[in-house]
Amino acid sequence: MPKRVGYIYQRMEDPAFIRRCIRIGTRESKKKKRKDVRKVLVNTDLYIERMQSIVRERSFKPETPRKKTIYDPSSQKWRDTFRVSFWKDGLMHIMVCQAMMDVLMRGMSPWSCSSVPNRGGKRIHKRLRHAMQDRPKQSAYASEADVKSYYDSIPLDRLMSALERKVKDKEFLLLVAICITCEQITLREALDRGLSWRDITRGRVGLYIGLYIDQWLANFYLEPLDRMLLAHPGVKFTTRHMDNIVATGPNKKLLHAAMRETARVLQTLELRLKGDWQVYRTTFTRKAQRRRLTMTDRQRQLRHPRMVAAVGYRFGHSYITMRKRNFLRFTRQCRRVQKKLDSGQPISYNQATALLSRIGQLKHCDSHNVRIKYVDPIGVRNLKEVVRYEGKRRLAAQRRLYAGGAA
Repeated sequence: MPKRVGYIYQRMEDPAFIRRCIRIGTRESKKKKRKDVRKVLVNTDLYIERMQSIVRERSFKPETPRKKTIYDPSSQKWRDTFRVSFWKDGLMHIMVCQAMMDVLMRGMSPWSCSSVPNRGGKRIHKRLRHAMQDRPKQSAYASEADVKSYYDSIPLDRLMSALERKVKDKEFLLLVAICITCEQITLREALDRGLSWRDITRGRVGLYIGLYIDQWLANFYLEPLDRMLLAHPGVKFTTRHMDNIVATGPNKKLLHAAMRETARVLQTLELRLKGDWQVYRTTFTRKAQRRRLTMTDRQRQLRHPRMVAAVGYRFGHSYITMRKRNFLRFTRQCRRVQKKLDSGQPISYNQATALLSRIGQLKHCDSHNVRIKYVDPIGVRNLKEVVRYEGKRRLAAQRRLYAGGAA
């Protein structure tokens, strides 16, 4: 067992640490508009003192998360998401994660790219582009897999047991258990009653989608799977975006063995591999190309190489394209904007920002002909002018508001 880290709870009593967590939680401009965030930013010193007293008195009691069902266009499915107020649950979740950040990052795979700072889709994009274009022989075959109902299937007692192998602060572990279960009890009451994290998480399954701490712990729980894939002889390149796994290798049989081992590791974690996992060729070897000449048209259609699909792109050995669903949405937005230009109607701010975001995706794939056909007739400058004008209008309105309504 590696050396465990203790005295983590005491880290959260530092006012400078609390101030840094507030900056992390309010970094996005959208969050600054929320009422529960604005009241903390207006009087930061007061709320730092309040949070410091909450930590010292062990009086944190979580609120019940608010449920909201949203449609996720990337996966084309409805998801149940949960949300808590920034004060004080959201801030406490950030403080807990920042306090154990060194513990979570110590054994994390470099290609685990979800909910980790500076590790997003762009990092996976670079990795797969390097694997497919610079190492074609080591990427002759690829596999894609997914964990079935990942967030809803995580056993909390197994998750906390894995965290206990790295943390020996029992008080901090109890606080983590209260946060992820949203148990209506304060840390002081749990300590006075002699409860441990096992009493809080016993028999509970599933994390809340949308909570800051649950993203980090869900990423941490698949650490054994990352270690297995990095050490497996048939896997040369691997990436994981939360529960979406992509691996490439030169041998199809070894990749099948890696997928069977993936299913075994997930079974030890009390999880299941989704049934639609697949292993496919990304190119033809000389032997396969000769065999292809003797096949019928139907056999050739079924046995053709494919491109690796991940993070909204399709990666080939010589080029990269957008995924079909993303490209379809992009072309539809272009047609709507083009119709408005042709009829002399103004482009709305929402349409301009949405289309500029889609155009930004073209920078990371081979899109010369697409730009000529769809983007150039509209003009990026026209879209930026709409955004610029709206920004100036909102700034002027804000200045009038601060001036008491004067011009």
